[in-house]
Amino acid sequence: MELYLTPKPGLVDLADTGSHTDLTVPIMEQSIAYVGDYLEEIVQSLQNGQAFEYQKEIAIRAERRLFDNLGTNTHKGYIFLSGMLLIAQWHAGCSEEANIRQALASLSEKFFMSTVTGAETHGQRVREKFKAGGIVRESIEGFPSLFDEALPAYRAALKRHGCNTVASFAMMARLMQVVEDTTTLHRAGVEGLARVRRDGRQLERLIAAGEDCVAFLEELNRHYIQMNITIGGVADMLGLAYGMLIAGEEIPDQHQTSFLSAEIVPS
Repeated sequence: MELYLTPKPGLVDLADTGSHTDLTVPIMEQSIAYVGDYLEEIVQSLQNGQAFEYQKEIAIRAERRLFDNLGTNTHKGYIFLSGMLLIAQWHAGCSEEANIRQALASLSEKFFMSTVTGAETHGQRVREKFKAGGIVRESIEGFPSLFDEALPAYRAALKRHGCNTVASFAMMARLMQVVEDTTTLHRAGVEGLARVRRDGRQLERLIAAGEDCVAFLEELNRHYIQMNITIGGVADMLGLAYGMLIAGEEIPDQHQTSFLSAEIVPS
């Protein structure tokens, strides 16, 4: 659903590949299939009562499988985010948000404390360079971008406008303003991140006013391609939000691939 939401500035969608010259929709679809297999493996591990460390190894293998088979990291960030959320919900033992967030924060601290620092990752280098909390702070704080921002934005916009696509764009607008996106920082620095946040505010204003935001997003996409800006962290969190909405039966669990298609007409 995140992939097919169109248009998205700087990201792969049904119109183009945004700022990602190495990606296509078919590659992303293959990557999503690998992510599905990975999450099924996580569920099996949890059902078998295996330790958290074993699930970390499953995630590492999934990352390697993506890179080896597709030649790119594609959904590396989403592998971490979705895996952690799934494991946290299992440990919480219920669907209560407060319990899930508490379990997530505890597991995240355990994850980052036990992670070997010898092999520095791309994300670590960006966080250190820009003094950014990024995905580490997001996880330890229990995914505030998801629970405090994205989901309420979607629900409010859906109630007001009655349109799933508009609600999805409202959710993206909110995430553009709050996610400390290390992919944006890497490509365009603090100025690029500030630009994304300004654009998110403008997109939010357009939606609130009931104006057509598609032309604005298409223009943003052209600018982001010229500036080599992408918002991969926003995309990951957007996909995670869709998962939560489906799990909570706020989005039907059937025909998800066609959920947005009737309302999207890329130019």
